[in-house]
Amino acid sequence: ARHILAASVSASSRVASRRHMGSVDAGAAMEKIRAAGLLRTRGLIGGKWVDAYDGKTIEVQNPATGEVLANVACMGNRETADAITSANTTFYTWSKLTASERSKALRKWHDLLMSHKEELALLMTLEQGKPMKEALGEVNYGASFIEFFAEEAKRVYGDIIPPTLADRRLLVLKQPIGVVGAITPWNFPLAMITRKVGPALACGCTVVVKPSEFTPLTALAAADLALQAGIPAGALNVVMGNAPEIGDELMQSTQVRKITFTGSTAVGKKLMAGSANTVKKRFLWSSVGMRLALFSMMQILMLPLKAVLLPSFGTVDRRVYVQTGYWCKKVY
Repeated sequence: ARHILAASVSASSRVASRRHMGSVDAGAAMEKIRAAGLLRTRGLIGGKWVDAYDGKTIEVQNPATGEVLANVACMGNRETADAITSANTTFYTWSKLTASERSKALRKWHDLLMSHKEELALLMTLEQGKPMKEALGEVNYGASFIEFFAEEAKRVYGDIIPPTLADRRLLVLKQPIGVVGAITPWNFPLAMITRKVGPALACGCTVVVKPSEFTPLTALAAADLALQAGIPAGALNVVMGNAPEIGDELMQSTQVRKITFTGSTAVGKKLMAGSANTVKKRFLWSSVGMRLALFSMMQILMLPLKAVLLPSFGTVDRRVYVQTGYWCKKVY
């Protein structure tokens, strides 16, 4: 039988290596984040920072050391209901602004994200565990969505359709759908928010975001910068904590007209079923995930390993099996 060597890309789906974290002084980083005013621990509802109504909190830990970074509000269905109501109320004013006005606010948000690039990257590294270099890359990547949709906001065109009757004229007008519920994962705590919130705000929708309970600090910091940029109170709301309660409220509310989700297939199925009763539009980006990759001699010769490893093995717990004789110390 052939001997198989196992190479674990990462020790845990949320535990970054100490080698990656070694260049970041957690204490100094937290002080820098506090000095920038970006350490938020309460949810954002209607432009106000609020605690959980029952006073409960959850710990946000540094996955490399287990150190508690902060205690954030553990919200549930009541807070989510209020966030939805706030978003629905603000929708009627935000959607009435011109595309140019919305574009200016989004552009300013992009500029603030970039001006606080280092603080956001430090925060992301501390609570999520990815290397600082990768965190800086995600800030660039995440901010690029806001920049792109700030321009696309001015190009939401309709259409004219040739009529079947001579005395008729057929016009297509694109209108914002209403309140959008956005559920985002832990692995890209900034970029998965901006790519969902950016287009929604650009076309005049308002948003309720539920970030991962593992990485809420980055989401709250980004939302704070959105407020500073002039995104009106209630247009962007953030609730975190009890995922089942928050998800159920988003699914059951008739005011939430669309759900956008990135995460596991199992949760995606639940969201699809839960949103059926209120006939919501859905954008579900689910993935079972690659748990295992087997490489034989022929596969190693034919497949570019970096292309295989980068998308599915970058920062999460996965295994790669390589046939004896073709193992090298550094695959990626």
